[in-house]
Amino acid sequence: MPSGAYTQSQNLFSFENVYLHVRKMDSAKSIKRSSVKAPSLSLEDHTLFFNTSCDGCTLQLLNEDGDVKYTTVIPKDTSNITLPKELAGGCELQIIRGQYCFYGLIDL
Repeated sequence: MPSGAYTQSQNLFSFENVYLHVRKMDSAKSIKRSSVKAPSLSLEDHTLFFNTSCDGCTLQLLNEDGDVKYTTVIPKDTSNITLPKELAGGCELQIIRGQYCFYGLIDL
C-alpha cells in the first residue's frame, strides 16, 4: 500500500465519537427496571451524527458557565443535526430523554 493511501483513508473518517455520561434529573423515587443506555453520537466539524435514535429528545449546548447557548428538539427520523457555526470552543452537550440527561464535552 502506498504511504499516501493510508493518510487519505484517515481523512475520509474524521468523525469523533462523543462519550456521554448519564444523570437522573428527577430525584423522585422510582423503581429501577433496567439500566439506561446512552445514545451513540459522532461529531464532525459542526455536525452531530446520531448512531442511535434520539427522536423527540432535547439537545442543549452549555458554555463553561453552565448557560444554555443552543437548544432544540430532535425531530423524528433525524440522523444528523448541523450546529450553528457561531458556536465555537468547548461546551457541554446534553441530550435530555424523559428524566435522564446524557451529557459529555465537545469541542466545536
